[in-house]
Amino acid sequence: MADKYSVTCDLFTIPYKDGLHLLYAPRVGFLCEANKDVISLLASIDSPDIDRVNQEQLKVLDYLVENGVLNGSKEAVVDNLLPKEFVPTRVTLFPTNQCNLRCIYCYASAGESVPVTMDWHYAVSAVDTVIRNAKNLGDHFISVGFHGGGEPLFPWTFVKRVVEYAEEECKKHGVRNSFYSATNGLLSEKQLEWIIQHFSDLNISFDGLPHVQDHHRPLPDGKGSFRFIDKTFKYLDEHGFNYGIRSTFSDYNLDLMEESFDFIMENYKPRTIHFEPVFQCGRCKTDEGYRVNLEKFARYFRKIEDKNLDSKVRFTYSGCRVETLSNTFCGVSRDGFSVTPDGYITSCFETTSLNDPKSDFFFYGRINEKGEITIYDKKRNYLLGLTVEHLDYCADCFAKWHCAGDCVAKLGHNDLTGERGHERCHLNRQMVKDKLISILNGFDIKNQNTNSTEL
Repeated sequence: MADKYSVTCDLFTIPYKDGLHLLYAPRVGFLCEANKDVISLLASIDSPDIDRVNQEQLKVLDYLVENGVLNGSKEAVVDNLLPKEFVPTRVTLFPTNQCNLRCIYCYASAGESVPVTMDWHYAVSAVDTVIRNAKNLGDHFISVGFHGGGEPLFPWTFVKRVVEYAEEECKKHGVRNSFYSATNGLLSEKQLEWIIQHFSDLNISFDGLPHVQDHHRPLPDGKGSFRFIDKTFKYLDEHGFNYGIRSTFSDYNLDLMEESFDFIMENYKPRTIHFEPVFQCGRCKTDEGYRVNLEKFARYFRKIEDKNLDSKVRFTYSGCRVETLSNTFCGVSRDGFSVTPDGYITSCFETTSLNDPKSDFFFYGRINEKGEITIYDKKRNYLLGLTVEHLDYCADCFAKWHCAGDCVAKLGHNDLTGERGHERCHLNRQMVKDKLISILNGFDIKNQNTNSTEL
């Protein structure tokens, strides 16, 4: 028994059921169910008269001490650990703004702008930079990815040339490498054969059911794309290649979420399946018909998680990552080094053009015509400061170490350190809470380091 008790960690109480709460310390890895008496005891812990605490209360307090919640917690350190100087060893290139699909919800409205393909010297400068940094840091490993506001693999000759150049330079300098890409999956067998030889993985956008894929993600002439992507999946599966599937849900297919998951699992062999609700931007910005009922999304997602417990396929949603602790949602606050087709350096995968108003925040550098890189230190420092511990709105939120303040590109306002609380924020909280309840009930123990019990 201690003489005094105090809370020495991030500790949250979350209303549960029948007067019970979840008691959750994310950075300690502690979770339990607590009744109202325990909550009242903790609320008055700073000034209790220890002589008046009964034996049952002392047992509770001592149990919380033993589990690192009270009187000296050893919390996991969550930090970016980024150097003061800009020395990335990973780069993502946005080769083009063009696309061979016309997805109805595309955030970048790809294919509608004047065609742009990245100039060669931008790619060379980026690749040379990460190789040089890897050598200087003693890391001797780089990764090069392809993403952006168009189909990254659409300018195929350019992509091949970048990869082959990077491979040759890495060989010269004794640096290992890895290549990956996001893609819509419209690839020929010859392209896939080359990808398997040179890439480590792909992240393929596919909306789960043939008729949904054809509706959501049509070709420029309006015809469906399913028959093409189906061939891609089957070829990759035949060759045991590592890929993930990313599916978007609008009002059109929300009620088909479980059926979509089952179709993917029955027909293909992805390593990950990533489901997201559509966000009102790009081509669907003014069309409320695509808006998703997020309560339904959370309910359907939870049902799929429960049936996927024994599967080796990782099933995810970006705002609910209970298996990890992070103070950053994405690369925006981690020196995300992405290069747009016209040579700007952006920290955000969804901010790909100078015409995007968000470029004022996320473009923090430029590669000039000579291949020289300039970093705008003031902007970089601002972005690095957008970690969740610096967001006042998130201070008292139990989900903050899992959603990490969520996607700042989706806030709907320009104060990136300011108010959250939008629909997606509520979705994140609900899904994190659902996940914690599942862990508490013993239904979901994969990849968890959380001690759970009942008080």
